[in-house]
Amino acid sequence: MTNPEKTKKHKTLYQVLGIIGDIIFIPIILIALVSSSAMFVARSQNAMPSIFGVSLGFVASESMEPSGFMKGDVVFLVKCDPYTLKVGTPDDIEDELGDVIAFYQYSDPADSRLGLTRVDDSEVLTAPDPSEIDPELANSRVSVSNLPDNVRIVFHEVVGRYVDSDGTLFLQTKGTRNTYEDDVKVRADYVIGKYTYTPNWLRATFRFCASQMGMIILVVLPLGILILFECFSLIEQANNMMIEKAVIQGKLRYNDPDSIKANVGIEMNDVEKVRFYALAAEEDKEGVQDFLWKYLEDGDKSEKEEYEFVKKALDAYKVNPEIYFDMWTEHIKGKKNKEKLKAYREEWRVKNNIANKENHLIKQGETLGKENREDSSSQETTKEAGANKEDKRPRRKERAASESGASEQNATEQEANAEVGSASSNANKQGENGQNSKLPKRPKKPEEPK
Repeated sequence: MTNPEKTKKHKTLYQVLGIIGDIIFIPIILIALVSSSAMFVARSQNAMPSIFGVSLGFVASESMEPSGFMKGDVVFLVKCDPYTLKVGTPDDIEDELGDVIAFYQYSDPADSRLGLTRVDDSEVLTAPDPSEIDPELANSRVSVSNLPDNVRIVFHEVVGRYVDSDGTLFLQTKGTRNTYEDDVKVRADYVIGKYTYTPNWLRATFRFCASQMGMIILVVLPLGILILFECFSLIEQANNMMIEKAVIQGKLRYNDPDSIKANVGIEMNDVEKVRFYALAAEEDKEGVQDFLWKYLEDGDKSEKEEYEFVKKALDAYKVNPEIYFDMWTEHIKGKKNKEKLKAYREEWRVKNNIANKENHLIKQGETLGKENREDSSSQETTKEAGANKEDKRPRRKERAASESGASEQNATEQEANAEVGSASSNANKQGENGQNSKLPKRPKKPEEPK
C-alpha cells in the first residue's frame, strides 16, 4: 500500500528550484529589462517610455554629479506644466536646487530672431492663449514629433525663465558640474518631464542593471538558470510520463518506488484512473484505490467532495461494475473523455469475459483432474489386488512342483536302490554257486474253463 501523504508532498528538486528562481530572478530580470529598455530607447530613439504617467530618464553624462545624479542613473520623471517650474541659481547647493528636467536640446530656427525677456523667478506665469500667438510663427516652429533623430535628451537644472513677445516660455538650464549655462534655451513644448524623487539605492540598481555587466549578471545569467531548470523539469516530466505509461500498460507495478516518486497516482487523469482500477487484479484493488485517490481525502473542499464521489463509485463497483462505469460516464466532462471511457468499458468487458471463461476452464480442469486421480487410484488398487493373487498362485505351483519333484526323486532313488539290491543278491548267489545260472521261469496259471 502506498503512502499518499508522502506522495503528495513530494516535489521534484527542479520544480522547487524553478519556483524559487521565479520568485527571486523574475523581479530582477524585469527591473533590468525595464532599465535597459529605457537606456536603449533614450539613446536610439530620443524618447522616454511612459508607464502610468511616469517616464524613465537616463542620465547620459556626469554634468549633474554634484547634485547626486551619476552617469548611467535611471530616474523617474513626471509630466509637468513648464510655466510652474521652480527656478534655481547656478550657485545653489543640492538642497536648494531648482527643478531638474529632461528636455530636447534643440534650437528652432523659427525662434532665433525672437527677442526674449527675463522673467523674475517669483513671478507667476501661465501659458499664452494660442490665438495670441503669431500664426506665421506658430506654423513655422518645429513640433516635438518633427524633431530630427539626432536631437539629444538632456537632464539639467532650471536656472532661469524667459518669454517672447507672445508669452511663450523659454527655460535657461545648466548642469551643476558645468561652469556655464547651456547655450540653447529650452522652449516650453520641448520639456519632457520633471524629475521626481527616486531613492539612491533604486537609482544605483537601475544604473547597474543598465550597464553591460549588469545585463550579463541580472538578465543573461538568471535567464540561463531559469531555462536550465525548465529543461531539467521538462526532462523529468518526460521521464515521469514514460513511467506512468509503463504503469498503465502493466509493465511496472503501481507501488514501485519509481511510480511513487513520479506521482503517477496523482498525475494520472480520471479516465485512466477508472480503467486502471477496473482492470486491476482483485487482490490489488485496495492498494490501487489508495494509490489513485487517497490523497484527495486530506485535500481542499473540492478534493474532499471528489473523494466522496469516488467512494460511492467504488462501492458501486463491488455490487455491479457496470454501475461504476455509468457513474463515471456522468461525472467526467468532455466528449472525448466520454468516448475514451466507453472504449475502456468495452475493454474491461472483454477481459472480464475472458477471465470468467478461464476460471470456468480451470474449475473444469480441476474437476477432471480430481476424477482422473480417483479413477487412477482405484485402478491401482485393483491392479495391486490382482498382482497379489497372481503372486500367490505361482507359489502354490512352485510348492506342488517341488513336492512332486521330491517324490519322483525318492522313487528314483528307491528303484535305484532296488536294482542295486537285486544286482548284489545275484552276485552273491553266483558267488555261492560258482556259476552263472538263470532262475527257472514261474509256470503260467491255468486258464479257467469258459
